[in-house]
Amino acid sequence: MNRAAILSLLIILNSGISFSQVLKGRITTESGDPIPYSTVFIQELKQGTTANTKGDYEIKLPQGKYFVTYQSLGYTPVFYDLRVQEGTITKNVVLPVQYYEIPEVRISATGEDPAYNIMRKAIGMAPYHLNQINSYKAEVYIKGNLVINRIPRIIKRSIKMDSDGDAITEAASIKEGEVYLLESFNEIEFTAPATYRQRVISVNSTFPDQGDNISPMDIIQASFYQPVIADLAISPLSSQAFSYYRFKYLGATLQGNNTVSKIQVIPRMKSQQLFEGIIYIIEDLWCLHSLDLTNENMAGKLNIEQIYIPVQKEIWMPVSLKFEMNIGILGFSADAGYGTSVKYSEVTLNTALRKPGTDALSQVPVSVPSAAATESPVSKNQQKIEKILEKDELTNRDMILMSRLMNRESEKALPDGVRNSREITDNTTHIIEKDANKKDSAYWAAIRPIPLSEQEIRSIRIRDSIKNDLAGRDVIEVRQDTSALSPKKKGKSKFAGSLKKLTTGHTWSDTTGLRFTFGGIADPENLRFNTVDGFAYGFDFRLSKQIKRSGYWWIAPEIDYAFSRERIMWRINSGYSFGKTNPASLFLRTGVMSSDIASGGSINTFLNSMTSLLLKKNYLKLYESQYITGGFRKNFSNSLRLELSAGYENRKVLENTTGFSFFRKSEEYTVNLPDNPYLDGDADPLNALRDQDHYEFTAGITFTPDQKYRMNNGRRIPAGSEWPEFRFSWKHGINEYKMPSERYRHFDMIRLEASKKYEPGAFSEFRWRVRTGGFLNNTYIPFFDFFHFNVQSFPVLLNDYEDAFFLPAYYSLSTPRLFGEAHIKYTTPYLLLKYLPGLSNTLMRENLSISWVGTRKNSSWFEAGYSISELFLVGEAGIFAGFDNLTFRCAGFRFIFKLN
Repeated sequence: MNRAAILSLLIILNSGISFSQVLKGRITTESGDPIPYSTVFIQELKQGTTANTKGDYEIKLPQGKYFVTYQSLGYTPVFYDLRVQEGTITKNVVLPVQYYEIPEVRISATGEDPAYNIMRKAIGMAPYHLNQINSYKAEVYIKGNLVINRIPRIIKRSIKMDSDGDAITEAASIKEGEVYLLESFNEIEFTAPATYRQRVISVNSTFPDQGDNISPMDIIQASFYQPVIADLAISPLSSQAFSYYRFKYLGATLQGNNTVSKIQVIPRMKSQQLFEGIIYIIEDLWCLHSLDLTNENMAGKLNIEQIYIPVQKEIWMPVSLKFEMNIGILGFSADAGYGTSVKYSEVTLNTALRKPGTDALSQVPVSVPSAAATESPVSKNQQKIEKILEKDELTNRDMILMSRLMNRESEKALPDGVRNSREITDNTTHIIEKDANKKDSAYWAAIRPIPLSEQEIRSIRIRDSIKNDLAGRDVIEVRQDTSALSPKKKGKSKFAGSLKKLTTGHTWSDTTGLRFTFGGIADPENLRFNTVDGFAYGFDFRLSKQIKRSGYWWIAPEIDYAFSRERIMWRINSGYSFGKTNPASLFLRTGVMSSDIASGGSINTFLNSMTSLLLKKNYLKLYESQYITGGFRKNFSNSLRLELSAGYENRKVLENTTGFSFFRKSEEYTVNLPDNPYLDGDADPLNALRDQDHYEFTAGITFTPDQKYRMNNGRRIPAGSEWPEFRFSWKHGINEYKMPSERYRHFDMIRLEASKKYEPGAFSEFRWRVRTGGFLNNTYIPFFDFFHFNVQSFPVLLNDYEDAFFLPAYYSLSTPRLFGEAHIKYTTPYLLLKYLPGLSNTLMRENLSISWVGTRKNSSWFEAGYSISELFLVGEAGIFAGFDNLTFRCAGFRFIFKLN
């Protein structure tokens, strides 16, 4: 399900100490209607709560005098000085409608809507507000609920049975029309730049089974100051927001000493990756005051309302969040939502990050010793930011420059250990108290700041009733009832489970780290067809073992039978990995198989089976390979990897053994010979295919400067770099011919390549690869050892091939000469067709690609293509044009199913 649907099920967090004093009441409009999810904030405690759907609120407080703020989007905030003494204080509050006026002075001389200038400054300041907090502690309560409106029949049947075919009890089932509640009280600790520690104090859930395992961290870590919100949609405060949104100024109002501007957010096109609604910006600070935004995606309609409060002077942080979603996907319908209550403590400002328009001394908290309050020199970036903010009207260029400068200043403000570290750490620690889900109703009544609705109270009563009923049953009776279930049905379900494992495959494992995986006898990849083997069928399995913490071995045999050739084929792949920080591995491969003549990439075996049987077009050209290869890989550092291998191969040329097909039976298959100019009748016979023994040694080095990494069980896992990845490889080959005078022939091939992939914007990607190489001595090089390019010429493909040529014939570009190759692909959510009505509201992305290859004999081949990816989430369709020495030769359409 879409990430938004998952987020809609998150229900989270409150304050930890129970007090006997209660402040409660109802928040209504001037006409007496309740205002759902209104915010109540206690300034002295930095604590907030949210009213329920009826406008009722309740908060426990120690005795004292407090400044209380009542507010809700669209209404004028109301402030009260209240003295809380023993007992319960009832305070009903009426919020007047908030009116926003458009001053005449805000009308731009150029006719541009004033909203754009406000948004330019807010966008430019977004990196500062995202990074202005050095640390904080918070107690957060979130109460959420889920109402299932409709469950498709097929899902109803599936949730009534477990994976072994047994019936699920009534207590573990999900029902239509029921309200499910999840509330939790958590302590959150944050340390810049992105370290979170979550301690789950208590959880109360009426969800069946494991509903209380839902984590709130995706919501807590998300911020509208980020370019993309939770991988869901582009923020209106993204530096690229002007490309996706229009803005309209709806007026301003004075709240205390702050002027709050109301800005309408309007998507430039209907899209699942954009928001629409209202955001409120505090002028001069250029930060968020509140927002009310909606996103419609494939899972349903999502509405987010968020209110910010100054927890310290000029530090505005979110204190309430209303999250509602109408889920509707594949016949499933539900409504989800929650409200939050947050109490901040120990909020500290990031003093290393200078706030534009202030001196360093004004940022240092009172608790910081005076020795630390020495004013740091203003950097050149900070000077440029100040000059931009001094302008009355900002341009788009000013906005983008300011955002980049603020990002650089934010990176400079990081501690040296964080900024210079190449390790990307797991920044979230999740701790659950042992008795978190065992709190009684008295505990929740004492700490719950958001009153429950009648439906939520009923949900808890039903859950407790079921628990009490199960606890009261006699154990022996339960066992008898269980055994009374139909033995035949139980035995039948076990047989069905075993048959399913045999058919589709299964993995068995034990506590010692030993794993056995059987691929299944009905795996579609087990059966294939080509003109050399005819029908071929096989199966595989894999045995592996974890050795302590730093070692791992595996062996994967496979056996096949070629019916037309009447030949048993087999192979065994095995390996052993060891080492932690800089892992290394040994591998050994051996077998007898029919193999593709080209090693650089050719037609998928399943697709070739279909084209052969249905169209009588067999594109796959094979030879028999009896081989054994061993090798060694080693990471000498996070950036440097070495690979060595050596092997022997006996090569035998094969011919077609069958002409079978379902259709076009009168036609003949092409011979088992690749389409390449070096294999034409008048070509050099030294390049021809022939039986031979082959020996080779290869060495390769991969180097990625400044490579980032993550640690996983003590091992470094590469995680990208700002630099390209460079690869150098050398291959020395020896071919043994059956001629006394020319028995052994040596050759060397050298290859160098560089590649890079990065994200230039939200949901965008840019990748490139350049490669060059050649043979030092290419007189006696058979076609087996040519350099083979990745050519995918059939109109329908089953894999997402990177760096492929789509228009030349299979094998036609392979060469024994000096060659060069380049690929560029740019992917973006909006380019051409996505701006059209009907297409803009899809998750499709558009792609532009350019590919080039040049060799001495084949001259230069150039391809340009346009495609749309994420079609139905798994497809890509595009049109490509081919040019030979810049002369147009052909064009073609490709549809790619991305199944891998």
